[in-house]
Amino acid sequence: MISDGQAVDLVRTALGVQPLGVARQGLTDSGNDVFRAVLPDQRTVAFRVSSHPAAFASTRRNLEILRGLGLPVAEVLGAGSTATGGSFILLSWIPGRDLQYELPRMSTEQMTRVAGAVTGCQKRVGTLPQGTGFGWAPIGEKAGAASWTEIFGAPATGPVAAGATPLDQLRGRLRGVREPVEPYLARVRPVCFLDDLTIKNVLVEGGALQGLIDLDSVCYGDPLLAVGSTLTLIATEVGEAGRFYGEELIRCWNPEPDELRAIRFYAALWSIGLLSAAGDPQRARTLESIAEAMLRLAEGA
Repeated sequence: MISDGQAVDLVRTALGVQPLGVARQGLTDSGNDVFRAVLPDQRTVAFRVSSHPAAFASTRRNLEILRGLGLPVAEVLGAGSTATGGSFILLSWIPGRDLQYELPRMSTEQMTRVAGAVTGCQKRVGTLPQGTGFGWAPIGEKAGAASWTEIFGAPATGPVAAGATPLDQLRGRLRGVREPVEPYLARVRPVCFLDDLTIKNVLVEGGALQGLIDLDSVCYGDPLLAVGSTLTLIATEVGEAGRFYGEELIRCWNPEPDELRAIRFYAALWSIGLLSAAGDPQRARTLESIAEAMLRLAEGA
């Protein structure tokens, strides 16, 4: 983590002007330090810093391609290396807050419009050339997996062991959900989509979409993965106040029955993944309840 003073120095070096001030932001859980900087001409810029030297190596090109598709993304104003071997990038500022913080105050009409806008952005990204592999990569570069199902690991076999933990019992049920979805997963083509466009990285102000952030890479595979993960994040981070938005996302995609089963599988998979990483016992109990609910939906899809 860098200090505010170090952030001021990097902005001054990159842009050749002394910022009036910087303020650390909490818009992302990407592991980057994120600042808002105000310049002498009153422009506001976003400043991201990573400890990894190549964290933003493909960000400029990704954003240029996405902007060419009409997506509301930032413009790169500068980039470089830090004195400690990390990297930084300066971007035009997009107003608003992550969708997860805005959903509780939004009307159903606003949720419908944002869901439609986000779906429209994903469908435009899906018009880019298909990948030569599956998984995560900069736009136009080869991803590492040979098939979409490989992303989720080899399907487990055999019964759940007697005396299995509650988590392992949930995983056993997920195995049963995955089996009928496998033919669909095998048919998935490496379509380009923004996998981290959920209820974070979608900036909203006044109930309207303002822009999309944290686009250092894309994913090649099934865009419906982002719908399933969004459903789980709504349940875990927003609750009932965001449920209608999830329903509208599904409506906007208008999935076929096998696609809806895949969405339910992705949501259950995501919820169990969050549960497996939970350290706090109270949060684990909440996530276990959500995983149970997601599995029931998937089992009935």
